[in-house]
Amino acid sequence: MAELVTTDTRATAPGEDVPPIPGEVAELIRARAGEQLAPLVHGLFRSSLVLAPVPGGDGADRGGGTEGADGRAAGSAGRLGGLPALPGGTDWPEFSGRPMQLLAQLDCAALAEAHGTTGADSGPDSGGWPLPADGLLLFFHDEWLADFTGRGCRVLHVPAGAPPRPAPAVERGTPAVPAVPVRAARALSAPSYQDRELERLFPDDFLVALDLAQDLAEHLPRPAVRLLGWCDTDTGRPEGHRPLLQIDSGVLAADWGECVNVSFWITDEDLAAGRFDEVRHGFEIA
Repeated sequence: MAELVTTDTRATAPGEDVPPIPGEVAELIRARAGEQLAPLVHGLFRSSLVLAPVPGGDGADRGGGTEGADGRAAGSAGRLGGLPALPGGTDWPEFSGRPMQLLAQLDCAALAEAHGTTGADSGPDSGGWPLPADGLLLFFHDEWLADFTGRGCRVLHVPAGAPPRPAPAVERGTPAVPAVPVRAARALSAPSYQDRELERLFPDDFLVALDLAQDLAEHLPRPAVRLLGWCDTDTGRPEGHRPLLQIDSGVLAADWGECVNVSFWITDEDLAAGRFDEVRHGFEIA
């Protein structure tokens, strides 16, 4: 058995309330890690929200006409794609002189409700739900995927209620993606073999971490769109950052060439403070 690790390896956000670990998953962890290390593996689990298309949604919500004053379609927690509800005086984000593509517009209150935290338990300073309690989160990225430093993205937290902003005219491509209304559901999220937090628990035998990660991947869902939690893909992991949002290309009618997913990453400090100006971009090429 590997030597017991005594350093603090818990990788949840401060005060984060994590869903219960299913009994069969707990048994797998004990079988692989042993009784001493199993609690440390449990401590790595994170809470997340799975975003899935609203049943029966036909994509008719293009960013205008079917949304309420809160900027989302009825019964949803927001949408992927569409046009952003940018308040007056807020410019459409650009990268290298090109307008970015809106990948998601999410309603913070609906997300907090789906997570099971509302009111005083919501907001970056609450110790519970780590994202803002109200308004909208807008996720933009550079659809050319031309920047490998992680700066080809922008996340804005804006008040709800602004009308959809028409897409800027561009010579090549378009920043608009057909909208997909989504609903949110809370879900457990586990690290993969690429996450150092799991690897560090087994310094004498990396294969234990590899096998354990495979067990967890087979018994926990890997959604197309996840908010928070751990990264479900093989994209690079920016040092000192955790996933904020990850989107599989198959859920959007967007042409990203050989790119199979994109992700947004944030530091623990920025997440706790509700800052989004230093969010980083990641993507995986097939």
